[in-house]
Amino acid sequence: MNHTTIEESVIALIDPDMMLLRPITPILGMDMAIVSSNGSNDRRDKKKNQLVEYKDKNGRIQILRQSYLPQLPPFITKGVAAGQHFGIGGLWASAGESDARKDFREFNLTRVCGPSSSCLNQPPHDNTDTSTHYTTREEAENNYAVGPVYIASTADWKDLLPKWHAFTPRVYEQYPKLLAEMYGFTMAAADRQLKFALSSSYMVSDPRTMSPTESWMWIDEYGENAQSVCEGARINRLPDETIRRLKNYGYGYQHGAITTNTAGAGPLPTTLHYCQRYDFANHTFAKRKIRHDFFRCDGTPMDFDVDAIMRELDLLDASGLFGSQKKVQRRMAYMICHLIPLINLALEEYKVDMNC
Repeated sequence: MNHTTIEESVIALIDPDMMLLRPITPILGMDMAIVSSNGSNDRRDKKKNQLVEYKDKNGRIQILRQSYLPQLPPFITKGVAAGQHFGIGGLWASAGESDARKDFREFNLTRVCGPSSSCLNQPPHDNTDTSTHYTTREEAENNYAVGPVYIASTADWKDLLPKWHAFTPRVYEQYPKLLAEMYGFTMAAADRQLKFALSSSYMVSDPRTMSPTESWMWIDEYGENAQSVCEGARINRLPDETIRRLKNYGYGYQHGAITTNTAGAGPLPTTLHYCQRYDFANHTFAKRKIRHDFFRCDGTPMDFDVDAIMRELDLLDASGLFGSQKKVQRRMAYMICHLIPLINLALEEYKVDMNC
């Protein structure tokens, strides 16, 4: 970032395995009103699992987040960042303490952040400096339990990135697992005291989770029957209900076949984070199974048998499954009926861009 000219004042960072359904914007709570409160299926902590929705001045629901979190700031600016709420929580902030999780019981934060960093959960024994802020487990859970989508001011990125780069290999030395870089990010944010406004609405990812940190609640409300998550989908076209919701947001999705009234249409997550394997009705979408040369002039779209999917969804309604079992299957179908048409649409656009 120090070797190029950046004109934008706000930058968003997403994972490469994310597909956008809605634009990422710097607007957070400005002109928003809380309109509803709903619980998730995870009842381990009823208060923490309470969800609230925020609607804009046009009555469209834009944001979903847990009610216990700090107040949503109006917009992204220097010192105010936002991101997707992740279930990593504030585990690292208990590092070295007797009640820490196994992976963090012997974890040394000082080796990662340095002896006078704000990411530490307590001052070193020989430190008499009382001016340094130390991060509690609660602060970590409320402000730093973040993952992509990350949104911050350009100035804050320039301050944060060197710390993230330095901290990640130090975290990996003590925690040699996939999430080391995410923990490195959260510790770097705590070190810089850059608090993130956490929301659940930036993604859906794991159909099996009942955690309120993903916006599956919005997908579970897709119509009265299981078929509504895929009805109208084609090999290169999203389902009718999704198009209806997109048109309600006014994002310019044009399709003459959809003429239904969009008033009261439900919300959509910002991205589909396809970091899982999705299986339904003999269809599979797994990022490591996609051909590396999928995007080419003679490339063929992924197979998509919507009739088979609709039959399976019809059977799901009649199966007697209920609760989380039925939700998981319906969510799997939702991901299949969005990821495959979207990647096929991307292939079509690639061929146009390359003058194939």
